[in-house]
Amino acid sequence: MSDGTPGGGSMTVVSLHVGMPRAEARGSGPLFTGGAKSSVQTAMLRFDGFEGDGVADRRHHGGRDRTACVYPAAHYAWWKSSHGFDLGYGAFSENVTVEGLREQEIFIGDIVRIGAALAQVTLPRDPCGTLDRILQIPSFSRLARESGKCGCHMRTREEGLVEVGDLFQVVERDPAGITVAAALDLYHGRSTDRSLCEKLFAVPGFAEEGRREIARRLGL
Repeated sequence: MSDGTPGGGSMTVVSLHVGMPRAEARGSGPLFTGGAKSSVQTAMLRFDGFEGDGVADRRHHGGRDRTACVYPAAHYAWWKSSHGFDLGYGAFSENVTVEGLREQEIFIGDIVRIGAALAQVTLPRDPCGTLDRILQIPSFSRLARESGKCGCHMRTREEGLVEVGDLFQVVERDPAGITVAAALDLYHGRSTDRSLCEKLFAVPGFAEEGRREIARRLGL
């Protein structure tokens, strides 16, 4: 793992974003959200999230299992080529944009060094309709879920400073080997594999919220 990525190349932080909840003017009316983030060069990752970052809806966002939202940089080129959406880094409301990251290669429970911080993959991202309103693209969140290009959430294991250009380095792989992509398929009903559910539920790093949500959606 010395090169930082399960796929064999390096993974690198190419953009960082933080933002506190505020009222945003949108065509359908005002929107109070922390999802419209601004780019920064450095950000301190704490046990409750990045300094200068916050959420408006604490029921569905934030918390100790979602202190950092991470999104693959390569998806932005896909959105443009496949749908004509010319979006800049941070448009997905992520905190950390990572070059070389793929949902098909990172595992739920993997532990990652990001700059001076240490974090653990806890959940696939499950984008909601707020993202549609921020971007003013109807059904964008649905397209993200259907394509599987959703990124992931992480919990902080060690606080530390993160800078643009830092490695995103997997230092410990979860032995269950369940990818974020596989977990996302369970979330959205593309898979109903009960044995995979049981295996995922047994991963210590998997957030309890994820267990509840998959169980609810699959009627377990």
